[in-house]
Amino acid sequence: MAAAADALVGPTPVPRKYLRFFLMHRGFLIVVAGILAGGWWMWLGFIANTLISIAKQGREDLSVDEYEHPWILNADLFLGLPMVLLLLFSFAWMLGGPGTDLLGFGAFVQSAIGYDIFAARAATHGLQLLGGTLSVGLALGAGIIIGHELTHRTHGFWSMLVGRWLLAAPADAAFAIEHVYGHHVYVCTPKDPATARRGHNIYAFILRSIAMGNVSGWRIERERLHKLGHATLSWRNRMIRGYLMTLAYAAFFAYAAGWLGVLLYLGAALFGKAALERINYVEHYGLVRVPVEPVMPRHSWNSNHGAAPMFNLSRHSHHHHDASVPFQNLQPMNDQPEMPFGYTKMSYACLVPPLWRRMIVPKLIEWDRHYASAAERELAREANLRSGIPELEELARAEQA
Repeated sequence: MAAAADALVGPTPVPRKYLRFFLMHRGFLIVVAGILAGGWWMWLGFIANTLISIAKQGREDLSVDEYEHPWILNADLFLGLPMVLLLLFSFAWMLGGPGTDLLGFGAFVQSAIGYDIFAARAATHGLQLLGGTLSVGLALGAGIIIGHELTHRTHGFWSMLVGRWLLAAPADAAFAIEHVYGHHVYVCTPKDPATARRGHNIYAFILRSIAMGNVSGWRIERERLHKLGHATLSWRNRMIRGYLMTLAYAAFFAYAAGWLGVLLYLGAALFGKAALERINYVEHYGLVRVPVEPVMPRHSWNSNHGAAPMFNLSRHSHHHHDASVPFQNLQPMNDQPEMPFGYTKMSYACLVPPLWRRMIVPKLIEWDRHYASAAERELAREANLRSGIPELEELARAEQA
């Protein structure tokens, strides 16, 4: 923590230190505006939020602030669920057939502001609907970040309830279980499906992490319930309850827009989950840990660039050092393994494997030499030999000789 204290650059102005954590909601509203505008505007949320993520690096934020009114930040988190519900309602309404007006929303909009939302819906089709699906999916993926923070508050009933509904929207019932009780225990070891190994292709990783994350969630729940003397297939199973939450969302889309609505909702949900898996890929890529040794700050890639819009998720070294710390109190820890750019920019870079390798290989070599323990250096050497990355393979063979 000494490095974090040394990094203090002075207090952030009071309004900004709170308002900067509300920036994610701006992204939600951009998506809602594009959805309700219809037509090619459906692409607005996807294009605008993607460009903002790639182009806006965000300054390196090493501030360590005191928050005299934490209720404001708690309200910020809880606001995530109404935002997601508004988003999904808007999308479901726009997918409705001619003559339908779910809850009289169209008539209300037309009478309130004179905007012919029915005409906008009638003019929306084909690739425009694809744009809406991708826009909604990207926003649902952002909602997982809020759900992540809330479901770490395992003793807070309302935090867990809101967090799980946020995670259910992108069909991610396993996250609240596997992430908290699996990933944080097994991170950087072969038992963790959310740790990308050296040389792992991002696209294969996304599929594997989703599938094995659900398998791990079921295993954790089965073991928990058996210890309590309960059957796995029961209402006490949090995986089953999570799936039912997602089913409730799907049922709403079926009611509002039939099978097309269900299909596009599930497409958006899976796209949102895949977007989150890109972040998972970046967070611990290529890092190794001896399973019996404790998780340390060096077992995460840290970044202090543009951390606030992601609720400081990229201050990941401290988060894994102590997962009970609220997001606003996470320390910069700028003496830990550091990504060259912010998480959002790196999560797009990894979609181009040659670019990703060019950026990450020097960082892995640096980690092996300056951060890894002696036992971890041996694990890293073995990982390099298996990586399929020529630079790392050659380095490992040279060390072996």
